[in-house]
Amino acid sequence: MLIYWALSSLPVSALQLTSRFIEISSATPSATANHNFQFTLPSTTTLGSIVFYYCENSALLQHPCTPPPGLDVLSAALSAQTGNTGFSIDVANSTANKIVLTRTPAAGAIIASTYNFSGIINPSTAGSTEFVRITTYPTIDGSGPYTDNGTVAFATIPTLNVGASVPPFLSMCAAISVAIDCSSASGSSIDFGNFSASSPRSATSQFAIASNSVTGHVVYTLGTTMTSGNNTITPLSFPTANFPGNSQFGINLRDNSSPNVGGEPDGSGTAIPTPDYNLANLFTFISGDLIASSNLPSDYNRMTISYMANINASQPVGVYSTTITYLGVAQF
Repeated sequence: MLIYWALSSLPVSALQLTSRFIEISSATPSATANHNFQFTLPSTTTLGSIVFYYCENSALLQHPCTPPPGLDVLSAALSAQTGNTGFSIDVANSTANKIVLTRTPAAGAIIASTYNFSGIINPSTAGSTEFVRITTYPTIDGSGPYTDNGTVAFATIPTLNVGASVPPFLSMCAAISVAIDCSSASGSSIDFGNFSASSPRSATSQFAIASNSVTGHVVYTLGTTMTSGNNTITPLSFPTANFPGNSQFGINLRDNSSPNVGGEPDGSGTAIPTPDYNLANLFTFISGDLIASSNLPSDYNRMTISYMANINASQPVGVYSTTITYLGVAQF
């Protein structure tokens, strides 16, 4: 079972769809299921089409999309819609892994919107994570530059046969700040402001996770360092201290004094940061790294992720951004 959230430092040209999620009526591979989406538009710019693009390989828009094996959305029907309404499926521009909704272009409303699709055939691979990239456009057919975007994820799982009344669960939330029991969460983007070669930039976000899996759960970080075109800030490949004047980007899950950022893990669960991310004042960032884990059933733990970035005096001018995905996994 997988839960996905994305945090990003955004360029000025696009905004993130907020409060977004997907619910599927069945996680069984190749089953015919309902896929229900919800998100909130961040602005009132013209809205003429929405694209739901299913990809197996990556949540990031800049990456090529690999269609999930066995997925088929060509027979999908738009069974319900709320919020920003008036849409129908643009059959001509939809494909087996892409649904295009179209309407007469009009100003969008900053309200929660839902789009419920029936008749979707799930991917055929059990235990796979699938990403749905959602983009909005002023055009009626999903063409041209997108306006706003966001990604959600779901997983297909083998059929579970259980003989008890306690179901398996994995609960995870991620945001700028979260309640320890995931009862609330707020914020989805970080702004470092202007970089300086003389002092670091730092910020925090949080996630909380719990699971009754007998083998516990793990949390991975996925993404890239901060980039502006072909220019990058160097990701730290091993635990490294804050050195202003050097190109550095890293995270840890501790309360730090240099820079003064972060917080200690809390909660009554058994999860702890992994060694490279459990060192105060030392930062690391490797995409795909395991950053926290528990090998037992666990109540909620809340982790505060500390972000640290430095530049050198010759760092090229630009707007630097990244999207980081935190992925929680439990094996039942």
